[in-house]
Amino acid sequence: MTKTPQLTVFAITVVGIGLTILIFFIREGVITSSIYKQGVKLYQDKNYKEAEAAFYQVIARHPSNDLARLLLGDTLLQQDRVEDAIATWQELTIRAPKNVDAHLRLGMALLKHNQLESAIASLETAKNLFQAQRNPQKAETVAQLLQEISQQQSLSSPTLNHD
Repeated sequence: MTKTPQLTVFAITVVGIGLTILIFFIREGVITSSIYKQGVKLYQDKNYKEAEAAFYQVIARHPSNDLARLLLGDTLLQQDRVEDAIATWQELTIRAPKNVDAHLRLGMALLKHNQLESAIASLETAKNLFQAQRNPQKAETVAQLLQEISQQQSLSSPTLNHD
């Protein structure tokens, strides 16, 4: 009978620790969600510098938040920080290789930055991911864009005519 109170105290301690950990994670989730929503609102209000800071906070608290990284890239691009946006999306495509939005945004940014080969590779990946996701409309849109890029490349590159 002397072991029963010890077991009860042990069980209460284990449950108490478990509840404390659960409350901590719930609280962190709520805080992170709040900061994320604030970042989205700041972005929508075109307050890109503050939105950037909010998205960095979300990523610091929740490093696997790919949506925050995606929006961070958008925010950087809106501030004409194309290279930083490209780096953010490149990192995201490495972390989440099936994130079609990251590949698409990366391809478009690389295109604006005149890195055609890399842009085409990212856009091809996006097209293939859209096809794999059974989204033929978006896959076709990207395919048309790739065709336009190809046509522009062939028009702008000089052809050598050897007789």
